[in-house]
Amino acid sequence: MKKIPVFFRPYHKPKQLYDLICRCKSCGSFSALEDKVCPSCGKTALRPIEREAAVNVKRSMQTKRLFLLFITLVGILLSDTFGQMMLCLATALILIVILWFVQRRFIASEISLKLDRLLQQEQMQLTRDIYRDWEIAFSHWDEDKQLTYELLRQLRPLIRNDTFRLQQLGLLHHFALRKDMELELEPLLLQQFDPLLVDYIGEIAKLKRELIKDDTFRYIIHYEPEILGLKNGQDILTGVAGVAVRMKRYVLTYPGLIRRYAYRLPKDRILRLHRMIQQYPNEPWDRVAEEVKRIVREQYEWDPDFQDSAERD
Repeated sequence: MKKIPVFFRPYHKPKQLYDLICRCKSCGSFSALEDKVCPSCGKTALRPIEREAAVNVKRSMQTKRLFLLFITLVGILLSDTFGQMMLCLATALILIVILWFVQRRFIASEISLKLDRLLQQEQMQLTRDIYRDWEIAFSHWDEDKQLTYELLRQLRPLIRNDTFRLQQLGLLHHFALRKDMELELEPLLLQQFDPLLVDYIGEIAKLKRELIKDDTFRYIIHYEPEILGLKNGQDILTGVAGVAVRMKRYVLTYPGLIRRYAYRLPKDRILRLHRMIQQYPNEPWDRVAEEVKRIVREQYEWDPDFQDSAERD
């Protein structure tokens, strides 16, 4: 299959999930797609729900200040003397100023509480609308796979199931991946074995080793028998084992994986592993140290890069 060259638009991870969600001022529908047009009513009336919550909180605070002002006016009208009027006015002004300072201090927490209540009250509609966004994103699959992937990427923090992840993996399988791309791995890990995910992990092992972390190592080890049944399964397992050599912690945590595929590792990985073991001889390397020593003896005995360590042995 010919891979599609793509250049993804920059993706900005949200600080909070609600940063992704907008609501239509016209029809009240929610949307997490990067579009100003409401997918339900077609009007350009979407605004972030945080802004909606802020507007509601500020309106409520203003109402309280106006109510206090109304009480003040009533008090002034009911006053019998000029002194009582001034006392009532002065008291009201002090209370309004105090209320304003208190509201200003707690406005952020009030907005957060308003957001929580809004999301709880509208949970069913929000869920329906987000799944509608998912359908809209998926509808572009045949005509524009890059757009489909970017829309699904936008929804990724809000939809967490294997069907959604498999759609993204299926799209990534069509693309010519590069080192300069903004790629992710752990958010795409599945609950079951799938060749699409394994193939993607193999690509990540070549392009962005730093994305492979503990959850990925555990996935690979758990499904190792199934991976070995794939045409390029051994190459993928070897690549992941090579990634583990990046850090001493990974070598100590997953020694079995490294030992089983050490004989297939390239020279630079074996050299790094060899020097690591030499530098920390008292660590519990399991049988990795024995396997590396055997490989060095059989394949690199006269290699100058290994000579210094070999002489110390």
